[in-house]
Amino acid sequence: MKISNKSFILGLIGIHLLFFIIKIWIGDYFIIDSFEYYKLSENILYEFEFYCGDLNSNIDLRNYNRRPPLYSIFILISSLFLKFNIGILLFQNVLSVISLILIRKIFEEHSFKINTALYFLFIGTSLNQFIYSNLIMSEIFFQFMIIILFYSLHRLIQNPSWKKLIIFQLFIALGFLIKPVFYLFIIPNIVLTYLIYKKTKIRWGFLSSIIPISIFVLYSFWNYTRTGSTDFSSMQNFNLLEWNVKYFHQNKYGAQKAIAINDSILSKSKEIKSYPERQNYIKNTSIGYIKEDLLGYGLFHLKGCFRIFIDPGRFDIANFFKIESENSELGILHHLNNSGLKGAFNFLKSQNIFLFISFFIILFFNLIKAVGFIWFWIKNYKKANLTILIILSVVLYIVILTGPLGASRFFVPILPAYLLFAVLGCNDIVLIIHRKKLE
Repeated sequence: MKISNKSFILGLIGIHLLFFIIKIWIGDYFIIDSFEYYKLSENILYEFEFYCGDLNSNIDLRNYNRRPPLYSIFILISSLFLKFNIGILLFQNVLSVISLILIRKIFEEHSFKINTALYFLFIGTSLNQFIYSNLIMSEIFFQFMIIILFYSLHRLIQNPSWKKLIIFQLFIALGFLIKPVFYLFIIPNIVLTYLIYKKTKIRWGFLSSIIPISIFVLYSFWNYTRTGSTDFSSMQNFNLLEWNVKYFHQNKYGAQKAIAINDSILSKSKEIKSYPERQNYIKNTSIGYIKEDLLGYGLFHLKGCFRIFIDPGRFDIANFFKIESENSELGILHHLNNSGLKGAFNFLKSQNIFLFISFFIILFFNLIKAVGFIWFWIKNYKKANLTILIILSVVLYIVILTGPLGASRFFVPILPAYLLFAVLGCNDIVLIIHRKKLE
């Protein structure tokens, strides 16, 4: 089955419009994290204070650098300075459509023939693309920035120049000013920039990796002037303790002991008056627990990396459609870590029938996508060009950094690139099967 480019674009717009209308009808564009981004926007607008909490209550230093500012600035602009929240969703839907079209253009200009019908099917069964286009969350804006980063790389390799190289480096910085997860990309970027320099022969081009590093240092210094800590984001320690350590211990010892360990760390940290010392204590103690069983944690982290490829996003669907369920805050990840596959399946059986059916439909397609992704790289790892390899490196970077969280929400920023790898792989498998049938 083939569909025209016009039908593809109209179909994309149609699905986005459907979810947009559904969300406006249901209402409530916020999840827990949304309020911090929105509060940061308000504080920037009314007080010019980069703080994501209530300025009229006790100041929590963690709120100065908990959320980088760029998405909140996007909220300000797209809402016409907070007058129309629907404007945020509208802009995000437009960015989503552009991202899905632009990444296909990049692959096609690298001589890949995209099965448009299969690509549309894979997009249509990736509900989080539409869900997060219609929530006040940074995922789609971050996704757009990553796609623009890929496009700037594509243009740079095609027609090398210092100007294009600087633009590429600036987009890396803009990425981590949206999501803290991207700031560590400045490290692999040193190697990638050297490879770009070898490919493009731009004189002294390898030095350009200093640009995002410098912006990172300046932002961290700004945080130091406000909090006394050079941490890029206070979310680092929160995630390390509440996700990495807690879920590792829950998987290893059970929920009760995991909670007891975390409570002990937090209780002792509160006795430390100095904010930087308190943050360092949480970080060092958390890392210490991981080092105690480095192999066990490594395997646990790796399982999370694999899980992100297939997670259907039960929580995201339930939250978007406002489907109530018993203990909805305790998701599949909790039950997997606490009771294994049997516990997760028993939890699923207790869910709303729509959630139960959609979970397994999306899981089925996610498994197909994963097979396609793996097959593509089995066939092409030797002959892939630099642009495609760097796109893969960003996909793997996000997967590895997400680790134990392993939730589909965190896959959204790299979803369009991943889907195209999956489409190309699946299409190749179909062609091989077809040829064998004709033999």
